[in-house]
Parts: sequence; C-alpha cells; structure tokens
Amino acid sequence: MNSSVVLFFVTNVIATALLGGKFISRNDSLFKYFGIGLLLDAVAFAMWTIGYVNPEQLLTFVTFGAVALLVSLVVFLYASLEQAPASTRLLVTILGGVAVAGIFYVGRYVDPANAFISPEGFLFFNLTPFVQMLYTFALALVTLPVIDLVARKFSAPYSALVRYGLIAEVVGGIMLITNKDVQTLYITGWIIGIVYLALWVTLLFNRKAWSSTN
Repeated sequence: MNSSVVLFFVTNVIATALLGGKFISRNDSLFKYFGIGLLLDAVAFAMWTIGYVNPEQLLTFVTFGAVALLVSLVVFLYASLEQAPASTRLLVTILGGVAVAGIFYVGRYVDPANAFISPEGFLFFNLTPFVQMLYTFALALVTLPVIDLVARKFSAPYSALVRYGLIAEVVGGIMLITNKDVQTLYITGWIIGIVYLALWVTLLFNRKAWSSTN
C-alpha cells in the first residue's frame, strides 16, 4: 500500500464532499444539483479508497465507485439543462441515464476491466481502450457544459478559477482512468491536489467569491 495514494484518495473524498456541500447550501437550483453531483463523486472516491485498502474486495468497490460516478453524470446533465423546457429536460435526462447504464453494462459485462494495484502501490482501473473512450466522451460532454454554467454565476476573477479549476479536475480524472505511467500519475495527483486547495480556500473561506451569486 502506498501512503501517498491513500492520502490522495482521502483528500479527494474530503475536498469533493466539502465543495459539494457548499454548493448545495446555496439558494440556486443549478448549484444544488451541481453539489449533489459532487457529493456522488465523493462517494465514488470513498468506494475506491475502501477498495484500495481492502485489496481482496477491490473489484467490488471499484464497481460501486463506477456506479456513483455514472449517476453523478446524470445529475450533472440534469443540472446543465436548467434553461430547457421541462419536457426536454426530462427526456434528455432519461436518455442520459440510458447512456450511462449502457456504459456501465459494456464496462462490466461486454468489455470488462480488471482493476489492480501495481507493485508501486498505484490503483489502476485498467479499462479497455473502448471503455476508456466511452468514459472520456461521457465526462467531457456532461461536465464541461455544467461547469461553464456554474462558472458564469461568479464574477471575475472567481469565475475563471471555478471554470478552469474544475476543468482541470475533469482532465485529471480522465488521466487517472486512462494513464499507466507512474511519473505522469504523480504529477497529475499533485495538480489535482493543488487545484482543489485553491478551490477550497476560495469557495469555502472567501465570502466575496459568492457575492455575485446571491
């Protein structure tokens, strides 16, 4: 077990949960659904952490984490359709739910992965190239639009931090599920941690950041 990896996962659980709770506490439906999505992502990281420290149950908890992540994508999709007519929003969300269910089915039963912990103590999801493609498209298509909408609620310079900080986290997540180079993963982990720290300090402790969102 690599203590740095454990610290990375635990930090991500805490960071995502705190940011999710902060967004949920706001009187804005977009923020609330975005916060729910972040809390589901925190659950995903928690499941992967449990699997990492219990290697004999790794595949089970990796699956639980994947389910939480995919459900969060449906919530993010619903949030991004805030301005759409109710019927359109419902239809697209249902279609999104069907799509992520399909991704789960393919990744679990048609083209299954075999997650493992490397000798260096890194957790590799070991997704096949086809499933990596599905997750990458889903993450990009769903999260980028809602991140842009959330960022627009903030005034400069906080809007830039929210937009590019959250995009950096999404890109980092994609790197974690697609890359197997140890050095690259170390660098990615540091980038994710530094960006989360910047978002924490700004969104949790700086009231001015939220002044334009009231």
